[in-house]
Parts: sequence; C-alpha cells; structure tokens
Amino acid sequence: MRRVPGSVPIRAFFFCALLTLSGLAGSAPEQVDPDEFERLRVYLGAMQDLRAEFSQQVIGPADEIIEQASGSVALSKPGRFRWNYREPYERVIVADGERVWFYEADLEQVTIRRISAGLGDTPAALLTGDVSALENFELLRTWIIDGLHWLQLAPVSAEADFATVDIGFTGDELQQIEFVDRLGQRTRLILTDIDRTPRLADNEFQFEIPPGVDVIGEDDM
Repeated sequence: MRRVPGSVPIRAFFFCALLTLSGLAGSAPEQVDPDEFERLRVYLGAMQDLRAEFSQQVIGPADEIIEQASGSVALSKPGRFRWNYREPYERVIVADGERVWFYEADLEQVTIRRISAGLGDTPAALLTGDVSALENFELLRTWIIDGLHWLQLAPVSAEADFATVDIGFTGDELQQIEFVDRLGQRTRLILTDIDRTPRLADNEFQFEIPPGVDVIGEDDM
C-alpha cells in the first residue's frame, strides 16, 4: 500500500526534528537548572561532526503509536545533515548548508527547499549544531530521571508549529529528543552508536535526484 504524500516522520522532522514518556516527565519535580541549558550550549558549540543510528516514534494524543521508523544520521557543521530512513519506508533528508532535499522513494517524489526558509525556530535547527539557534528558545524546566538529565525548551515565537522540545543527556552526550506539536502529537528520537569523530565525505551531504521522480520546489532554487 502506497502512502499519501507528506507522511508524518518527514513533516514532523522538518517542522518540529525531538524526553521520556510524558507520564514520566510529569512525575519529575518542577525546577530550572541553568547549568543544563549551558550543557546544551556547550554541546552545540563543540559539535563538529556526528554519526549515529536512530529510532523514531510518532505518538498520538492518546499515547497510541502512529508510526515507527529507524535509520542512520550524519551531521556536520555548518548546517549539513543526512537522515537515511531505512524502515518502514526508504526516505532521505539531506542538507548541504543551503538547500534541503526530502526524498520519499515509494512516492517517487523529492521536495527541495532552502534551509533559511524553515529551520530557524524548530528543533531541527538545534540538530545543525548552530548555537545561535538557542536564541529562538526559552528554558522551561529541568529534571533528572534514570540518570538522564533533561531540559525542556519552548519556542519564543507564538507562531511556531510545536509546543515544546525535551532534550535528554547522558553525561555530555545527547541521547534522546522529544517534541510535542500544537495538537498534542509527540515525536520521540533516540540516538545510539554515536560517533563524534566520524570521517564524513562532502558527497554525503549532496543528493542526486533519481531519474523519473517528481521534483517539487526546484524552480525556487
């Protein structure tokens, strides 16, 4: 069965790309530790390149799992990333610092956008390693559960497409991200097999459009 265009994971990553279950978060005492925000700032400032495996869940307002996905990710400053979704469908999201390609193999479709048009106040902007992206967020609270240090951020802009983004660290390593959109839908991302010193080739952040696929947005480049 073919999916409809604009499937949940790609839309969710771009407008909102990421804590533990909301029930666990709700049981944590309310507090704000500025050191946790500084931990995030230092992490983003120090990050140059990263390669990892990831698993992702999209969870509805009634805690039902809408979709699960997994794959690999490579990040490189400034503003370059590649998300390869292997399951349940082949999808690729690639950015070269100026443009971002969204390729959905089963739909035979690729969408091209300028990064400047859509990452400024989204969680995806945080994953580019740009410290200045923190200016678009405010710290709401912090807590510690099962050894993970969590901080919850909210967008400064009232026009943002998501409500909060929760970021979990083990030591100095980012492990989990979860964001909640305005309709109460959550997207949870868990990183594993993290390599902070990978050898990344420039062509990993380029996308060659397969022949015969529909291309959206190319005329605007």
